[in-house]
Amino acid sequence: MKVVQPIYTGGSYNIIQTVYRLSRFSGLGDSLTGTASSIATKLGPIIDKALTDNSQELGVWTRVWGPCVYQTDKDCTGQGRVSTVADNVMYVVYNAQSDCYVVGVAGTNGNKDSSHNWYDKDCLDNNVTTLVGFPMGITPTNSTNPSQYNVGNVSQGAAWGTTNLLNMQDAQTGKSLQAFLADKVSTQTTLIFAGHSLGGSLCPTLARWLFTSIFDVARWSAVYVLPTAAPTTGDQGFVNNFSGVFTQTYINGISHYGFWNQVIWNQYDVVPHGWINLMNVLPNSVPNDVVWDYVQGSSIQTLYGPLSGWDADATYKTINQMYQLPPSPNPYVRLPSQSFTPSPLPPKPSNFLAFLSTVGTQHIDAYDTFFGVPATNANVKVSLVASAPDSAPEATAAMRHTA
Repeated sequence: MKVVQPIYTGGSYNIIQTVYRLSRFSGLGDSLTGTASSIATKLGPIIDKALTDNSQELGVWTRVWGPCVYQTDKDCTGQGRVSTVADNVMYVVYNAQSDCYVVGVAGTNGNKDSSHNWYDKDCLDNNVTTLVGFPMGITPTNSTNPSQYNVGNVSQGAAWGTTNLLNMQDAQTGKSLQAFLADKVSTQTTLIFAGHSLGGSLCPTLARWLFTSIFDVARWSAVYVLPTAAPTTGDQGFVNNFSGVFTQTYINGISHYGFWNQVIWNQYDVVPHGWINLMNVLPNSVPNDVVWDYVQGSSIQTLYGPLSGWDADATYKTINQMYQLPPSPNPYVRLPSQSFTPSPLPPKPSNFLAFLSTVGTQHIDAYDTFFGVPATNANVKVSLVASAPDSAPEATAAMRHTA
């Protein structure tokens, strides 16, 4: 594993804490509604305030591109359907002290209005049955693919999400991210892509699309990726090629989580278990499965502890539906990763609703605790669970609002 020195940005946080916080600021517009342009206009000052309010910890960062917002006008089949929320968000900040840019990619929108906030869950997060060639299968109109051949495959959802990001154009500069970065490239400058949850799956896909080889990376001082809580998006070919361009890297002096170009994930977080090990991965254990040993009407083992009776059936239903989504045989392979065990361990669930509540806590709060930072006040929906049983509307509500 490559070893590098830490980057100092002028704040009290180390570079991983800093970049993680910056990535989470991309979700500060989840409660906003309206058109894509109106949401972006409102979100910019919100992010600026977060940067200012946290400058003692993060150092001085300036927003230099975005935020850009994608908002769909059709469902996953191409039929017209209205969204009033930010379906994808991305922005870029710059720190002069370290000569460093960070690209922050938002996770699944946590807005509670499920009538208008459905695209991320249905079309991106859980759209994993079909795979497309990477990177040639991603054909944005506002960016030019630097590759001429495929190196693997990614999910249709990841391909659509990456396309949305590549098509974004900043209102101030009129440039796509690709064009903006082309103007900033320097062998003295560091570039970092970061995101949590859905953002954690899209940021490495985006970075690899933009950078086809180590020779492209070498035009910068360094290019790194920090994906957290990310589900798996590609097959072995994609993983092999990503790893060849973005070398696994340890940051000297930052213990526990000082890694670039690896997914940092909580083994008790449901989301990173998709799409490779929701069920039936032997040996049955917390790192391998979300649920196992299910006996209908009787019991089930979960990564948080056993449940019985109706609660066991409800838990199995929410996970089993998702387990059926990947193709067979399952092609998904996790990117290089570093898992952690949260402290304290999640409590044993008393019922199905407690299971859902813990799912949300382990997907969001446990990471803030692990990195030693405060909550960002930006919700991320946990999409990698199916709808709750119809006989329990209160469970359905808990499922929608998890995280």
